[in-house]
Amino acid sequence: MKINRIIQIIFSYFRTVYVFESKRNISLLKYKNFKLKKYNSLKLIKNKFLVSSLKKNKKDNRFKKNQNLIALLYKKKIVCTGWMHEGNDWLITEINKKINIKGKILLYDFFTLPNFRNRSFYTKILNLIKNHNTKSSFIIYCLKNNNSSKKGILNSKFKLVDKMKKNVFI
Repeated sequence: MKINRIIQIIFSYFRTVYVFESKRNISLLKYKNFKLKKYNSLKLIKNKFLVSSLKKNKKDNRFKKNQNLIALLYKKKIVCTGWMHEGNDWLITEINKKINIKGKILLYDFFTLPNFRNRSFYTKILNLIKNHNTKSSFIIYCLKNNNSSKKGILNSKFKLVDKMKKNVFI
């Protein structure tokens, strides 16, 4: 376990993360046959596959940290999931760097099920999340080399605001 952590720290010096920001939608967006669900507890999730996946990957602990799971349903089937966090700061583990997100909503760790990829579901979930009734801005980040995520983020009208690397102290 400690070897994995050491490898993560070493890789964090070589990675670049792109940080994007967007305000909420001006007008309410709707997509036919799509529904967005927000879960703040594992008990509320009825989909057994999703529950077992969260437990297996130890992501169910995120609910205890006041983080919400967002699921995009297409014709009542889950096609894409992601996480939402409202707080003061956030550790970007990819570069091992803490950022200030006070007054903003952080979106992270999105996953589109393999048989639903390349159909713009990632863009749709981001657009529907921005319907969230708030005055806060939304922040999302991805690795520099993750072209699929960058494309989906840009297509949902997020703007690049920063390119971050881990600070190297010599």
